[in-house]
Amino acid sequence: MPRRKPLGLGSSGLSEQPVATWAKAVPVAVGGAVSVTIPAGIFTALPVLRHTIQATGARDYVFRCSALTLNADKSVAIAGVIRESRTMPAVISLLSSLANYDPFQAATTGVTLHLSAEESD
Repeated sequence: MPRRKPLGLGSSGLSEQPVATWAKAVPVAVGGAVSVTIPAGIFTALPVLRHTIQATGARDYVFRCSALTLNADKSVAIAGVIRESRTMPAVISLLSSLANYDPFQAATTGVTLHLSAEESD
């Protein structure tokens, strides 16, 4: 059952606004490709995505969302890739300032992507 937002003042007085939420941990294999479908009926429009990446070690990880699609059955397809830093975090900002140097590469170890989504306003 969808959560409800706190009461807000609308055109017809105070009313509750429905909020749809979804969260899941997604295992991601070496290479970092991610493809997830949020179950049908949760969202009426494209959601706002939030994420964290769980991994061991001293690398930084980023999630690049390449597709966010609302399907005809009202499910939401999410695709993207997890990338890891090529170097230790302390030198990423220095190397990023060099022209044409990409400090991230495809993930060389498996990680867990924690996705959460909520209905956009």
